[in-house]
Amino acid sequence: MAFSGSKIPEDTDPENPLWRFACRFWESPVTRDACLALQNRGWSVTRILCAAWLTTSGKAFPGVESEQVTAWRRQVTEPLRSVKKTITKNDPRTAIVRECIARSELEAERVEIALAYQALASDTYTGSGEASTANLALNNLLAAAPEKTMDNETGSLLDILARELSTLVEGDNKPC
Repeated sequence: MAFSGSKIPEDTDPENPLWRFACRFWESPVTRDACLALQNRGWSVTRILCAAWLTTSGKAFPGVESEQVTAWRRQVTEPLRSVKKTITKNDPRTAIVRECIARSELEAERVEIALAYQALASDTYTGSGEASTANLALNNLLAAAPEKTMDNETGSLLDILARELSTLVEGDNKPC
């Protein structure tokens, strides 16, 4: 599927609940580091964020995403990330270029998350029936995995994210 700006639905909202959740979840250095480590292992951070966001509502992540999200990631977000990585950090001669590409990558991720939110919001998900947020988080993260077999380090990263997500969700339920 080729992508052009005209294929982004007009009602796609970059300021959606999934984006706001992602910004909040990303504030934790532990969460951010775990997500980036998984990204370096071939994971999609958007899929991780979708799985985590559904966890906050007690819903199971189905492990699939819309073709639009996948196409946008492959044709826009990933190429920007790849170009950014080719430019040396902290080189004053290329700092402005790298910074502009990094901002563009973030905006591409924002569109990707908006497309993901639109797809998730149009589907009706039921409760997961999981006994705990930690179990649901781990199962949702496993559903977001690019492959079903993983090593101990990947498992440890998933455990970290599940704990962080549990803490975030439980924190929301604490009395004022």
